[in-house]
Amino acid sequence: MSETGLSQGTGLELRSVSVCYGDANAVSQVSFQVSPGEIVALLGASGSGKSSLLRGVAGLEPLAAGQVLWDGQDLVKTPTHLRGFVLMFQDSQLFPHLNVSGNIAYGINRLPTAARQARVNELLALVGLPGYGKRRIAELSGGQAQRVALARSLAPNPRMLLLDEPLSSLDRGLRERLVAELGTIIRSSGTAAIYVTHDQSEAFTLADRVGVLQDGQLLQFATPDELRRHPASDYVAEFVHA
Repeated sequence: MSETGLSQGTGLELRSVSVCYGDANAVSQVSFQVSPGEIVALLGASGSGKSSLLRGVAGLEPLAAGQVLWDGQDLVKTPTHLRGFVLMFQDSQLFPHLNVSGNIAYGINRLPTAARQARVNELLALVGLPGYGKRRIAELSGGQAQRVALARSLAPNPRMLLLDEPLSSLDRGLRERLVAELGTIIRSSGTAAIYVTHDQSEAFTLADRVGVLQDGQLLQFATPDELRRHPASDYVAEFVHA
């Protein structure tokens, strides 16, 4: 059971989801499923609608149409904080006045002290930072800060982790080293995830399945191998082989 009081369901299903900003369609009739424990990447160029779709799933943007279902229950009218989803952004958004342990424990403060500390220690080990609990945030490297942010996101045992280009602020060499570790950590936690990126190498390294978006439309949703071997359009072929 998560800190939100929500039990794990059978997965996420989007049905004909659309997101609009005024008269402009940011996302148009997108449908796909994410199984429990699965990592799905949303891949596309800037302005393709991938972040808008993620925000729609989280409840941060109202849907113009469609359904966001978890375990068959429509969450469209459920507030963001009650969906059991956790978002992680480009900026780690760690609290500078708290140390590493304090940041990770932020979302599980209702747990008894011993259980809270045990969870923090478990997550520090999971993200490869055992013994870092008393470190100040200012003492961390960019990669370490993102690992702490991931640990904080996983602390309340969310139904789903939503990641919006979490490595884009890091230099390319560090991104390449961290993306595989990120996938290992998320899979070890057993948490389903949607990972937004414009980088096909990140998507193919991390994800079980990848959705390619263009102008708010889902052009193809398949495994990385299927996308490489059988792209559904010239655009998909050019994008995934760029």
